[in-house]
Amino acid sequence: MCRILNFLYLLFLLPGLSSHAGTEGDIPAAQFAPVLKHGVLIKETENKFRMDAEKPKTVSMYSLTNAIFWTADMDIDCDGRETRACNKKTDPWFQNQLSCGTDIAADETPYFVIPIGKPANAKKRGIEIGQVAAILYKNQVAYAVFLDECGDPTLIGEASCATAKLLGVDPDPKTGGTDEPVTYIVFKGSSGRITDPKDYANHPRAVEIGVKCAHELLAAQSGP
Repeated sequence: MCRILNFLYLLFLLPGLSSHAGTEGDIPAAQFAPVLKHGVLIKETENKFRMDAEKPKTVSMYSLTNAIFWTADMDIDCDGRETRACNKKTDPWFQNQLSCGTDIAADETPYFVIPIGKPANAKKRGIEIGQVAAILYKNQVAYAVFLDECGDPTLIGEASCATAKLLGVDPDPKTGGTDEPVTYIVFKGSSGRITDPKDYANHPRAVEIGVKCAHELLAAQSGP
């Protein structure tokens, strides 16, 4: 019975699961905007990240009650299992492995990337592989899982082809992505994480966790 109820919950409460572009879950992007105003600058990250190798460091991280967030762009990560869409021919930077160490296809599983090491210091901030994020682009919301790290600790703003598709962003690893603002709200702690690696590709589970944490965030940060 519990499985049936969970299925019905996902079917009716999470309309975005059945479409490629639009908002997942029941919280529109506009409802996150007032919450982000409560973000507290994480001082050691102040202007320590760049969106592309040739750009200046202008991106910082901010802390919320149960999350951290940053606003950058979105470059396309095609790493993971080799598929027709993701391979050495379609992506000259292709690598057939991810930091999560599991067999994940970037064109099938919505995931995002965090820079390795300092100053992101993900683990120190309660962020580990498997954390779920609400990713905002224009008026849309998609949920994705932290499954890969960028080898350059100063580069930020990257997500899988599948994440891009959910937000209506061009998923091509060579020519795709967007330079427009993309906000990554990463939920902290075990309650915001897919803990079983077998479930990393379980997108309905990621959405379920993300929506629950998003409601908790909005409730905790509500106010003037």
